[in-house]
Amino acid sequence: MHSCRKSIVGRAGRAVLAALTVPVLALSSGGIARAAAPDAADTDNGIVQRSVSFTVQNVNRSLIACKADGATYTVRGHLTGSTQSLADPGSVTLLLHGLSYGEFFGDFTAVDGYNFARWQAASGHSTVTIDRLGYGASDKPPGQDICFGSRADIAHQIVQQLRSGKYTTGDAESAAFSKVALAGHSVGGIIAQAEAYSFGDIDGLMVLSYSDTDVSLAATAALGIATQQCQAGGQRQGGDSGPNGYVYFGADLAIKFIEAHFFTANADPAVVNATATLRSRDPCGDVLSYKAAVASNMVNLSKITVPTLVLIGAKDAIYPVPADKQASLLTGSKDVTAITIPDTGHALTLHRSAGTFSTQVSNWLMQKGFGGRVMPAGAPATGGGSTSGQQVTAISIWGAVLMALGIGGFLVIRRRHRFER
Repeated sequence: MHSCRKSIVGRAGRAVLAALTVPVLALSSGGIARAAAPDAADTDNGIVQRSVSFTVQNVNRSLIACKADGATYTVRGHLTGSTQSLADPGSVTLLLHGLSYGEFFGDFTAVDGYNFARWQAASGHSTVTIDRLGYGASDKPPGQDICFGSRADIAHQIVQQLRSGKYTTGDAESAAFSKVALAGHSVGGIIAQAEAYSFGDIDGLMVLSYSDTDVSLAATAALGIATQQCQAGGQRQGGDSGPNGYVYFGADLAIKFIEAHFFTANADPAVVNATATLRSRDPCGDVLSYKAAVASNMVNLSKITVPTLVLIGAKDAIYPVPADKQASLLTGSKDVTAITIPDTGHALTLHRSAGTFSTQVSNWLMQKGFGGRVMPAGAPATGGGSTSGQQVTAISIWGAVLMALGIGGFLVIRRRHRFER
């Protein structure tokens, strides 16, 4: 049996923290504030980005039962970090995107101020963002020939390559990292959890915008439609080009995607529209193996023992559940942190609360021994675009420290669960 201790930020504590934070941020009235983030185009703060590629086999040795073609493919993406963190590599986070997305979920360049990887680099963390197989710049197998089990195996292969340094990177020597955290957004959370309990080779796990137990009726209906389309053969990956066996998961129309992924009251229309334009068709193998993957998770989650962060937006229209419910399933770990961010939809990196999300991830990484540092005062920042003209206009040195330490707790409902045998 496990006993569960919860520490909850009370109303009085949040009020005090809010009072402390008000003088720090000069905000115009109305709307919801978004913490500023490093400019994606700025390199004066020592941020380095390198192209990376990983040679992988599409095999399935995970605990999710599904078939893959066994062929060799290339996964492509980028390694982003500070000059210091890449010169003396210690830890890295591998970020896996969900359905409809691509590497742009973590390396967003269409609008300044929403680039998660650069946010993390400014805090001293290295991040690998990739297009999973079937997306963006990575190879695209026939959509029926990949599944969540082989996805977990491929993630395992990339983790091992990050540890050994046996991957390809531009014109620089590839770094070998001693510690690897694995983060999965949406169904990327399925993959990340399956990698953790199937292979046991990561040092930390992040499950973002995902629940094994609660799925909205709209998302369930979308799964049913996508399943029927896949059983009929699906579409070509690029519409008129590419391999067969791909479908839009509930996102054939831009408005459907927006409704599912954004709480638009707290999102910049420019970001929303750019993201909807970037959305991608998904491999049918993922759609058809979804139920088997969830069933495997429910049986095997207790095998995960590493420190785990579960984080979700309170306005998530796909997985409408507080983070602590998913966290309660991870009974094998003695160190599980649950965070629910208010006024935030499914696309955690692409709301005005993106800075809060990134700060919470950075704080957790530092607390769990993944290095990093408090973002220095005067780090490059952008307003990120606001529908109400509201933006961060001044951050004092003390304010920067408060924000980086997550003391702006009035934006975050935080509960920490520690499970002890």
